[in-house]
Amino acid sequence: MELKGFLPPELSEKELKDLSNKAHLARGDILKMTTLAKSGHPGGSMSSIDIYTVLYHGARISPEKPHDPDRDRIVISHGHTSPGVYAALARRGFFPIDAAIAGFRLIGSPFEGHVEKKVPGVEWNTGNLGQGLSAGCGFALSAKLLKKDFKVYVVMGCGEQQKGQISEARRFAKKYDLDIIAIIDYNNRQISGITWEIMPQMIRENYESDRWKVIEVNGHDLQEIYQAIRRATHEIEGPTAIIAHTVMGKGVSFMEGKEEFHGKALNEEQYIKAMEELGLDADLTKYKKMRKTKDFPAITVHYP
Repeated sequence: MELKGFLPPELSEKELKDLSNKAHLARGDILKMTTLAKSGHPGGSMSSIDIYTVLYHGARISPEKPHDPDRDRIVISHGHTSPGVYAALARRGFFPIDAAIAGFRLIGSPFEGHVEKKVPGVEWNTGNLGQGLSAGCGFALSAKLLKKDFKVYVVMGCGEQQKGQISEARRFAKKYDLDIIAIIDYNNRQISGITWEIMPQMIRENYESDRWKVIEVNGHDLQEIYQAIRRATHEIEGPTAIIAHTVMGKGVSFMEGKEEFHGKALNEEQYIKAMEELGLDADLTKYKKMRKTKDFPAITVHYP
């Protein structure tokens, strides 16, 4: 069983090349899913995909045994970025990518619009924003009580930092000195505009005032992301927040920095233009057929 745990000091050139390719392909996967379903959240998925690609690569998890008791726990708080999660998990080997593309938001499919743990590799059912850090605290507290050494990673959006429940969870994590690492996708956009204009917030200062350690990185630099997570995992004790500065819709010029693509799928004309820009195959014919007949690769659905 392959368990990594962010042990190497940095990604090798081979790993960097491989992960860059996976993240690139995943951007196409995200657009295929949301365009086929005519719904979903492509913008945030594309700002988070580099984080997901590195995190699922380096964490102690295994497609062969997704419920190993010693695995690291990865909580996705902003569950609407499900296309990014599914793409990253599929590219990590948890299930065939065709199943996620053809089955996204389809009735009867496990690949729902917000991630659920019946999908291999997903730890926690999401819904309302702002709850993931509390869930992560629960996992981390259980590790402490059971004297387990698994790590807990919580990936969140910047908009949900406005929620009061996150403030409570921050203080809870520090009070009990939990071994928890929060990674914040700071794309500065939410569904109705610029995050700061909707609700002013000082994210770094908020975490520091609750005595968390804070690291800031370029959220699209795979090596920076890896080294920040490694540092938080092995060199810092207690709760740590990694603020990853990202761009909504990263990878497609007409989507970048545009909140309209937070929760809006591309139409087929936009989709073809985007895929041409990415240099990826835009043909959806086989996926449309799979979606219509529901004849796509089966996955083992988990209900732990």
